Amino acid sequence: MVLISIIVGLGIAHVLLGIGGIIDRRSGRGPHLELSLAHGVWLVYIFVWMVQFWWWEFRFSELGVDWSIGLYFFLVAYSVTLFLAAVILVPRSWDGVESLGDYFVERRAWFYSILLVATGLDVIDTLLKGGWEYMLDLGPWTVALPVLTLLVCVVGFRSRQLRHHSLLGIGLLTVQLIQGFVDISSLGL
Repeated sequence: MVLISIIVGLGIAHVLLGIGGIIDRRSGRGPHLELSLAHGVWLVYIFVWMVQFWWWEFRFSELGVDWSIGLYFFLVAYSVTLFLAAVILVPRSWDGVESLGDYFVERRAWFYSILLVATGLDVIDTLLKGGWEYMLDLGPWTVALPVLTLLVCVVGFRSRQLRHHSLLGIGLLTVQLIQGFVDISSLGL
């Protein structure tokens, strides 16, 4: 889990450095930066997902699953996918970035593609932890989240309207938080 923790930690650090860069730009260093609710919501969404991912994978060993090199590489690939989502959302260089909304819309196809891949990996991850019964035992939110994510991505690919991306992000973040708290309480935590 050390390598996976490092990858997730790098993703979280990238998000936090991005927020620091936004604050820096908004504080008057460099050209004015226009904020975007859509960009901000998706940034929070990926941050929360990375934290929840780390928590669930940390608990993987308690589920009695047999570890193999295949499972390990799968989990590394899943963590890399979440890291890539963070990298897509946060500019590596702030040169030329004047609007976070425009930045998001220009990269939305990449973001929603990675989101679909990560969602597919999440479903496989859940099934590896205990199959369909385990997934269904966690409750309806565990099944609803991937279905909603698929619908969100279909709309996200097609729309260039920031308000659509904002609403999609708020809706999915809400469901993700509900699902996360329901799943954690089902573990007796």
